[in-house]
Amino acid sequence: MDAAGLVEPEFVAHVFAPLDGPDSDAAQARVRALWVNCRDQLGMDRPIVEVGLPAVLPPGFGDGADRAVAATEDAAAQFQMIARVEHDLLNVSFAAASGSRPSLSTPAPVGWHEFSRWWATLGGEAPMLGSVIVLLAKARDLTGPQVRTEVPVRDDDGDRWWESGFRLDDFAAWETGAPGPAAARRLVLLGAPDQDAELSRFVWSDGGTGLPPLGRYLMHAAKLRYLVRVHDQGRDLARLQTEVANRIEEVTGLLRANGRVAGPAAALAAAEAELAGALAALRTMRRSAQIAFANMTGALGHPLPADARLGPWLSDQLADDTEYLQATYEQVRAVRAALPGPAGREPAPKPPALPHDPAEPAARSATGGDKPPRPVHRVAFGVDVVSYSSRTTPQQRELQQRVAGMAERVLAGLGLELRDTDRQPAGDGMMVVLPPGVQEHAALAQLLHGWRGEVMADNARHPGHRIRLRLSVGSGWFTEAALGFSGNTIIAVGRLLDSNAVRAAVLDHPDADLVAIVSDRIFQDVVGEGYDGLTADEFRRTEAGAKTYQATAWLWTGSGPRPVPRATRDVFVIHGRDKRTRDAVFGLLRALDLAPLDWEEMVGRTGKGTPQRDEVVRQGFEAGPGALVVLTPDDVTGGAGDVLIRAGRALALQADRTILVEIGNLPRIRDLDGRETVRLDEDNPEARVVFQHRLAHRLRLVGYPVDTTGAGWLDADRFAGLT
Repeated sequence: MDAAGLVEPEFVAHVFAPLDGPDSDAAQARVRALWVNCRDQLGMDRPIVEVGLPAVLPPGFGDGADRAVAATEDAAAQFQMIARVEHDLLNVSFAAASGSRPSLSTPAPVGWHEFSRWWATLGGEAPMLGSVIVLLAKARDLTGPQVRTEVPVRDDDGDRWWESGFRLDDFAAWETGAPGPAAARRLVLLGAPDQDAELSRFVWSDGGTGLPPLGRYLMHAAKLRYLVRVHDQGRDLARLQTEVANRIEEVTGLLRANGRVAGPAAALAAAEAELAGALAALRTMRRSAQIAFANMTGALGHPLPADARLGPWLSDQLADDTEYLQATYEQVRAVRAALPGPAGREPAPKPPALPHDPAEPAARSATGGDKPPRPVHRVAFGVDVVSYSSRTTPQQRELQQRVAGMAERVLAGLGLELRDTDRQPAGDGMMVVLPPGVQEHAALAQLLHGWRGEVMADNARHPGHRIRLRLSVGSGWFTEAALGFSGNTIIAVGRLLDSNAVRAAVLDHPDADLVAIVSDRIFQDVVGEGYDGLTADEFRRTEAGAKTYQATAWLWTGSGPRPVPRATRDVFVIHGRDKRTRDAVFGLLRALDLAPLDWEEMVGRTGKGTPQRDEVVRQGFEAGPGALVVLTPDDVTGGAGDVLIRAGRALALQADRTILVEIGNLPRIRDLDGRETVRLDEDNPEARVVFQHRLAHRLRLVGYPVDTTGAGWLDADRFAGLT
């Protein structure tokens, strides 16, 4: 959101459902459906430890005192939700913030567009007595940010709402809805960069479980707006007044003609009772409106601009209605008093209840619709940078910006913006789900060619800072009421991105900037059906496995070179001048049926008399699946600095294919902090055996055909006296 000068977008929603009345059961069912959807689709199944409340709603809410009854969050505390009983209302408050863990998705965090779309999908916009969305962010200039461009467009937006800002507490505020008493409303609230705590206390929580000041205000405003909508409906009162006028006219005519009045008189008696009930309801309604407006003023000190006229207006309207109805009531009583003899009164019907709020139909389902959710087909992809975690923090920040820019341009090729997608971090990478309606054949070709073209162009712009990407693509069915990052399809795409197959392909294709793996389903639906843009001979079938996942998939590198033969036994060894250590390492490699090659042999393979250091290192990696760096105390403190320099170049060029070995009591090497080396620093048979097993395992991991069955290769005396 930096383009508009806004940072750290957050989303808060407060919904209010009645605990009694004709619509209470349906409204509470919607609240329960919302709670379950948040649990299932956002992973909000954990109690918020600090508040000591259960993570599930109670079976009933009873008639007890105002209290919080449940609170829950997800594992990362990105989403939180709390339920409260407030007199005659059930309140649920929900908060969402962008994730804070640094990853490739950090420069493109989810924001107001995504949160708003997810909230609607979860059922947050189902009919309620009242619901309010508050879009929060921080900005240095609270008078000039272009909030309009960052706020999702809605059908109920007011005309040029962004020109009607106001101060709310110490914050800049806007209300986006058109004037009127709508049940659903939306506010935008901006604070200064140092007002994070103040914003939270005002809108979300002060650390306790009570409603915040803005939430309490909005609750009373929801009651007032409900009363305004009921008054505006007003058909029952008009019907009653018309019916009574007709009855009075009929009875008066009969009296003039000396006719029989028993039947009409009985109907007039019923109308009198109905009028009495309506008068009582109007007086109660007016008092409720006055109380709600007073509570609103008490919560914030003054009403919001959109509410300022509602309270006084409704009170005046109800006073007028009461006066007119009172006059009609007195007229009925006067006519009945003039009737001769017993009027034959019949039992009067019960007074009518106030009409229902048209915004709150009781027949709606818990998710806000009459039909069950239908499945929709969507395409998803995951992207990760090879050796991302091995980079320094400044390097990671640079990579985040580079990958975010590439993602924006790739999606633009599909006519999309990042905010149109559902996305979330996944380890160090990013998972993205395209919106419904994007065609598979267009998406797959653009994702593969688009990402490959973008990373190649990016590397050309950053010589010496090459990055390589792993990409996974899949597709499948999502329920219409499900968020994109929930369900089996996105899990499968994540498993493909983390699979051994794509990791091995990265090693097999050291010159490929992008290595992609696509699910069998999307391959068959697009490539198998012969759509333009991709051909079957560009792909290689593989079996992809990660954790408990196993599936057929297809590898793609574009026009990358042929893979390095995995059966090769040549091992490029970078070592120093300690001959005993060199001989021991070479002896172990030969015992494993591998062929060690040192620096000068790689110099010879370049065919140049004075090659560049990187040319030699690249030649070493072309010789086999990996390279072995052997470090001794002499290489670190004895003045033999060439080994460290060469090791650094190997890590820079092919970190995933470089094995680091430390033999002896070496001091800390800052450049290797965080890297898992194979270390031998104890001089005993057990330590030497473990060391050799670990080194053999690392060699196998990078692709060497190491066979450690039997014990012929293992020598407990090898490396003796070297530590």
